[in-house]
This record gives sequence, C-alpha cells and structure tokens, in this order.
Amino acid sequence: MRKEVIGNAELYLGDCLELMPDAIPAMSASACVTDPPYGINTKSDGSGKLSPWGDICNSAFWYAEWFRVAKSRLRQDGCLWTCLNWRSLATFQKASCDVRWPIESLMIWDKKWIGPGGQKGLRPSYEMVALFAGEDFSIDNRGLPDVQAFKWSSIKPNGHPAEKPVALMGFLIENSTQPGEVVFDPFMGSGTTGEAAIGLDRRFVGFEQDPQWFDVACRRIEASQRQVGMFG
Repeated sequence: MRKEVIGNAELYLGDCLELMPDAIPAMSASACVTDPPYGINTKSDGSGKLSPWGDICNSAFWYAEWFRVAKSRLRQDGCLWTCLNWRSLATFQKASCDVRWPIESLMIWDKKWIGPGGQKGLRPSYEMVALFAGEDFSIDNRGLPDVQAFKWSSIKPNGHPAEKPVALMGFLIENSTQPGEVVFDPFMGSGTTGEAAIGLDRRFVGFEQDPQWFDVACRRIEASQRQVGMFG
C-alpha cells in the first residue's frame, strides 16, 4: 500500500476493498463517484459456447461487496454514482438486489460521438450512470433530466482506455454534494473524479491498484490543486 496526500486529496495505491474501511470513516462521505470495471463479455469456457449468465452472477458478488463497503462510508444523505453500459446492467441489477440497495435513477450519458460497433450492431453513442441514493439524499435541482450530454471522442486526454470526461464527473459531484464535503472513488483510474472534485472545492479520497494509473492520477490531481491555488 502507498498513500499520497496532495492538498485536499488522499490517494491510495492498493485494493479498495481492503483500504476503504480504514481510509474513510464510517458514514462520513457525501458521495462516491466512480467508474468501475464493467466486466463485459466474460465467458465461462473462453469460447462463448456456454451461457455467460453464471459469470454475470459471479461478477455480481464482487460488485455487491464494493457496494456494501461504499455504502457504509456514506452519510445518510449521501449517494453513489457509478458508470456502466448496457452489457453490464444485468450485473449491476443483480448486485443491487443482493445488497437491497435499489438503483434510484439511470442517467443516459450522450457522448455526442459515435463509437465503433462492428458489422452487425448499431454504433454506440451513449453510456449510463446509475444513482444509488442514501435514505436522506435528494437532488436540489428538480429540473434535471435523466439524459445529459458531455462530448467525448476516441482520443482520451490522459491515455486511459476507459477515461471519462471531467465535465461528466463534475456534473455528478456538483449536483449531489457541497463545497468542503468528501467525495471518494474506489476505482480512480487516471484520476478524473479527483480532478473534478478538487476543481469544485471538495475533499477527495481515491483508490487505484495499478501503479501506472496511480502515478498519472497523482500528477493530474497535483496539477488541479495548483490551478485552484492560482485561480481560486
């Protein structure tokens, strides 16, 4: 395990399930905003001849466990926002049922860009974000629709293959937390959620087990801290 403290951010290199209970006091954070591994296209025998339903259910055990741990770190008025796509939706729903924490809303992220789709299917232009709400959570802006557009492309600014826009994560943070509150990300990747949180004057706790992306996240969040310091 490695820990880096950069201004209002605490970053941990290691397994989030092992580190979250000690890194974040119980019921102290306002939001978990994350983009976990989707676990798509898993096959029990490697050839696709067997039904993947068993793999989806097995994956749901792991999802359910990090759901439980994340929920235990959230305040009663906190929430979890987690990215997903249509292939991983079944796993998320199974895990949601297992922990008895229903998906409150499913936001469609319109990328304003059409990705590759092979020769048979439609070309994808959206992903989704699931909202899991605490008992006392509410969104103040009651005019927010469940379709939101944040332009994206095949070029990822920091090189991470699953990188998300800072504007998307910032939107989720800004509409569910207040300045000074704690936002955490169990699957930090290249640090997008952290960059967005620091830019919005939130405290941030992030976890990443890949040293390469952990180092990238440290550099991005340090740069974000400098920018906030320069421009307020």
